[in-house]
Formats: sequence, structure tokens, C-alpha cells
Amino acid sequence: MTHADQTALVTGANAGLGFDAAAQLGERGYGRVILACRTIEKAKTAREQLVERVGNDVFDVLAIDVSDLDVSKRASQELIEQGRTIDLLVLNAGLARQNLEHTAQGIEMTLAASLFGHHLLTMELLAAGRLAPDAHIVIAGSEGARGDVPTFGLPDYDAVKEAVGGDIDAAMDAVARGDQPAGYSANSTYANAKLWVAWWAAALSRRVPDGMVVVAVSPGSAPGTTFARNISAPMRLVMIPMMKVVGPLFGMAGSIAQGAQRYVDAGDFDTGASGKFWASPPGKAVGPLEVQTQAHFTDETLQEAAWDSVVRLTGAGMPGA
Repeated sequence: MTHADQTALVTGANAGLGFDAAAQLGERGYGRVILACRTIEKAKTAREQLVERVGNDVFDVLAIDVSDLDVSKRASQELIEQGRTIDLLVLNAGLARQNLEHTAQGIEMTLAASLFGHHLLTMELLAAGRLAPDAHIVIAGSEGARGDVPTFGLPDYDAVKEAVGGDIDAAMDAVARGDQPAGYSANSTYANAKLWVAWWAAALSRRVPDGMVVVAVSPGSAPGTTFARNISAPMRLVMIPMMKVVGPLFGMAGSIAQGAQRYVDAGDFDTGASGKFWASPPGKAVGPLEVQTQAHFTDETLQEAAWDSVVRLTGAGMPGA
């Protein structure tokens, strides 16, 4: 497949997985690659480095902070006004926080950066008709959402529902705001954000026009990313260096290039892949991508409840809905 006439956009493209994905897209022959970064300075620096690496200037820049809905809205409008048609959205940006933090809109920060700003960007592009008829939307998931990774537990949604009077909508909004009975855990909050990503991809896939592909894809464990700057000191100083050494031996760590390639490969998935969450085999954090079929991923009631919450809290739904 040739990509010479296609445009890709990568969020979080100034470092780590996003940077490498942008490089691989340039190397794979995409005509334009938009580097969507938190600041224009970060984007411009990344562009210089990528031109040097790839040997071809196919890169454009965009400032967008996907943890802030107002900023995401303005950046989306800027992109639309440029008349861009996007063939591939790689929604990679994200973060984690050791303590509970909220955005200006009152959304828990990890979930906002992983999903809410990306949702707003996607809805704006859809409404403006700026996604190609066969566009691919690839959003970053994580094996942590499976619920089988030590210390990365998932919320008890039945308990949250009970705490808010049994209403699923109120429960979802409470989790989105970081207000749940079990209290705050950085790892569990991250795992839950990636669970919502998988739910969102499934729900969106049922709403986009035929021909478009929406998938959640885990890049796998890549200890060399800048994600480590947001985690606790013991994890950053002890666990991450250890994982770099022993992780590959047990299928629990891979390279940034391998993780980024998962995103890039997903840009060529066929329509039969749409709506699914793709990640490593059970018990692994690297290896060949497989569809994750655990019941909590495929529960359409929870998929739709999460979708409804994202729409309520962002004010952005499908065009014409």
C-alpha cells in the first residue's frame, strides 16, 4: 500500500513512542506527518530531529495539550482551518500522576490526557469532514487494562454504582472525575484510563461511517519512554532500569521502536479489525498483537456508558447525533 498522498497526525510526537511512530510513518512514505505536541516549541524541535533522522521533510507542527479541552478545541479548529484531510490519527499522548489531579474542566488528569482531549479532536475532525472516508483512528491502550498486571487493578464499578445510588451514568461520571470509594491509586487510575480507551474505540467504531477503522492498540511495555518521569521514584530509579535488563528475557519489555511499529502497522488494518483492543498475548507485555477478548473489554453496556460519559463531560458527540 502506498501512503504518498496520505496525511498522518501523531499526538505526543516530540518524544518516546510518538516520536518514533512519526519517524516510522515518514520512513514508510506518508506524504505529510503532523507532529501534535503540547507546545509549538516541542513540536519544532521534534521536526528538526525527525528531518535529520528520516532525511526528508514531510513534517508539520501543531500545538495541542490533550489534557485541556479548551486547548484541544482551539487546536482542532486550527487544524480544520488549514483544510487538512487526515488519513491516520495516532492518538498516543498520555500521562500518569502520582496524586489525584484535575483538569480545568474537573476531569481526572490521566483519563483526560489519555482519552478526553483525543475524543474532542476526533469529534471536531469528523464534524468538519476532515477525516478521509477510509481513515484509521489508532488510540494507545495498555496491557494494564486487562486487570492481570500486579498493582494495576481496575475499579469495582458495582461498588461505584452503589455509592452513587445505583445509577450507571452517575457512576461513570464519578470515575471520570476521580471520585470513587476505593480512593486514588496511580496505577489503577492509569489502568482504568486505558480500559476507557478500549471501550471508547469499540463504541466509536459503531458510529463512524463504513470504511473507517477505529482500534485501541497497546504499544506494549517500553521502559525507555518518557512516561517514567511521571511515576514514583522507586519505580523510576529501580524498577524501570531493572525492566530494561530482564524484561525482554520474560516477554515483559520491548523497545520503543517495536512499540511504535504497532501503531504504524495498525494504520493498515482492514475493517474487520475495527472496534477491537489489540495487545500482547496473555501474561505478556510484548509480542504479536492479539485481540483482547476478556469480558470487561467486550461488555457493550459499559462501552456505551463510558461513551455517554465522555460525550457529557466534553460536550462533543457524533455529528448529527
